[in-house]
Amino acid sequence: MKGEERGVKSATAISYELDNAVKAARELAGSIREKLTLARNSVGILLCDADTDGASVTAELKKILGLEVAGMTTLATLDAGGHHEAAIVLTVLTADDCGFFAAVSESLQCDDYAVRIVDAYQKTVPTGDVYGSGPGLIFAFCPYGLPFSGDTYPRILSPAGGDAPIIGGLASDDYDYERARVFFSGEEYADAMVVVSVWGNVRPAFAMRHVTSRFAERIRRVVEAKGNIVYKVGEENFIQYLEGFGLKTDVEDPLLAFTSYPMMLTREDGDETPLMRHILSLNRSEGSGSFFGDVPTGALANICLVNKDDVKLACRESMQMLLEEARRSGEDYAYSTVFCISCCARAMILGSDSDAEGRILSEMLPEGLSLAGAYCLGEICPARYKQGKASNRFHNCSITFCLL
Repeated sequence: MKGEERGVKSATAISYELDNAVKAARELAGSIREKLTLARNSVGILLCDADTDGASVTAELKKILGLEVAGMTTLATLDAGGHHEAAIVLTVLTADDCGFFAAVSESLQCDDYAVRIVDAYQKTVPTGDVYGSGPGLIFAFCPYGLPFSGDTYPRILSPAGGDAPIIGGLASDDYDYERARVFFSGEEYADAMVVVSVWGNVRPAFAMRHVTSRFAERIRRVVEAKGNIVYKVGEENFIQYLEGFGLKTDVEDPLLAFTSYPMMLTREDGDETPLMRHILSLNRSEGSGSFFGDVPTGALANICLVNKDDVKLACRESMQMLLEEARRSGEDYAYSTVFCISCCARAMILGSDSDAEGRILSEMLPEGLSLAGAYCLGEICPARYKQGKASNRFHNCSITFCLL
């Protein structure tokens, strides 16, 4: 992993202090200072438990370290030590030959949310041409619970950023759906998006794996859908389609009830990467179901059964894919940090073996690399990335990686 050309350097720190924001920030900053000498330009990425006062922590970190800090709440966090149920993980990126620019959107709880997403990105575009004509990477920390699907974020942000690769996800909590927040240097938001663009000498590598174990060979075409709502699959409405698998649809919380049963969608338009979609809610009276992401009409659908072994295998395969990609593209470039965004559903499926992905990643992490990760209610990562252009997608039940 060690090359001659150095772009971004980084260090990761962890704190278990959720009750005292000032103490947590001082612990995190102290650990970063022990590991890393800040270069000319720096930014902080904060991933934390939903009980964290992220506004106060990021404000204090900005004061102590003198840099902007962006991030979000999560179901759980990851670092080189594994999986953590109640912790704060801070990664600081620093470089002389890269620029880091962060901004927050106005509220996206409005009709012109697309304009506001683009405006937020535009605020991160530096003046002049010191760092080239476009960013090398975009971080996107997105609010949960808005009246549009997760696909909205990469669909709007990607063309605005010249199809630069995007890594990020939806802010999450402990499945009470009330405490998910994004943060930006002393402020917290439930309905805004935080964007960090990285410009200059950066060469990110990516990997992503779905879990695609088949539950039954009952493949049907999506006949009627609008955005993230599915009305008809084959000759049946969506409720009938689910019940045809023997699944009970009269449930109090469909999101939790169907955690292990995502829908896999295969498209016939040349996009070889299938979509995985988690059920968000069911409307039994109209026979429909809504999902975290969009469901394209005409796609071939099948319900999958995901178990612990599937999750572990996908984690190992994706990490191996990332390291192989880094070896191919980074012979003359020194990588520093692995960012991992995994799906909350994967954590729920692992159950009592919640540290399984954390153990695998810790075992596979090469010496000299740090690791920072989170479990989110949806992941954003390129499905393909070639020659600086990314096909950015919103994913469910997936594990995604960015090596920076």
